[in-house]
Amino acid sequence: MEFWFFVVLSTLHLVTVMCYDSVHGERYIGPVVMVINLVGQKQCIQKCLERSSVCKGVNYSRQNLLCELVSATEKTELRQGYVRVELNQTDLTTGCLMCSSEEVCLTLSSKASHCLKDDTGPIDCTGIHKSHPGVVSGLYAVDLPVMGHLTVFCDMETDGGGWMVFQRRMDGSEDFERSWVDYKNGFGNLTSEFWLGNDNLHYLLSQGNYELRYDMADFENQTRYVKYSSFSVGNETSKYTVSVSGYSGDVPDCFTAITTKINNMKFSTKDQDNDRVAYNCATTFNSGWWHNDCHCSNPNGLYLAGADAAFGKGMTYRDWHTNYYSLKTTTLMVRKTI
Repeated sequence: MEFWFFVVLSTLHLVTVMCYDSVHGERYIGPVVMVINLVGQKQCIQKCLERSSVCKGVNYSRQNLLCELVSATEKTELRQGYVRVELNQTDLTTGCLMCSSEEVCLTLSSKASHCLKDDTGPIDCTGIHKSHPGVVSGLYAVDLPVMGHLTVFCDMETDGGGWMVFQRRMDGSEDFERSWVDYKNGFGNLTSEFWLGNDNLHYLLSQGNYELRYDMADFENQTRYVKYSSFSVGNETSKYTVSVSGYSGDVPDCFTAITTKINNMKFSTKDQDNDRVAYNCATTFNSGWWHNDCHCSNPNGLYLAGADAAFGKGMTYRDWHTNYYSLKTTTLMVRKTI
């Protein structure tokens, strides 16, 4: 299907017709680089053209008058109420093509183009959700201190939405027995299993006060969660020391209440031992984590799929299914509170 978009150049009294392919009932997975409320579909496309260095297409919800600018159009998903439109970059003026990812292109009636600094990037999933309550869970671009632009997965549905996911396990497709550098930089696929990266997590959490939520599911499709009202992670010099407090949830507290708590612990990996025992917990239990002596929960452990004889090596949560049961799914995510 084709969508016709008309741009009127008033000083020349000419009408330029641009033709775009559009598909109803689908949405680009993205990532989404910007969300704009209360605009029409033609305005949505114009906003994309103004940001041609980062915008390759748009998702538009007519019901919510919601515009999403995306930086990639290779992958799509079914989504009722949306239309996706891929833009033809050949329609852009030479001036707009010269703009950087930090700039927006404004074209005057004289056809002259100017690149202006664009300071509208969101800093986290919470900000996106508060400004645009109708957005769906998926990939979004945020702007972090020091790190700059970063693609993240935002959960816009669980417990009121606005969560940024920094860890997910779901099928065993990713190896989590990784090096210090891997955990520092992050690894995996944001649409399946991944660790976002300790540097990214530190700089994200430095922007304010954040809460933590940890969701779990077993192979009988039962679910549990724990939640903490305060969560922060130090920089690499501190060995990414974690601070967590304010427990609530429907399963006993593993992170703050017992001798194997993670609170105030440094991060450990197979090649950097920062725990409180003589041996390396990360090597013994096959996971990078804030190990203490050693763990009550091991979300980055081996994907062993249910009951297993290997003590504590799987994705365990001791106070739910003991250290001899490896969970089906885990999700760790944060949300800004102030």
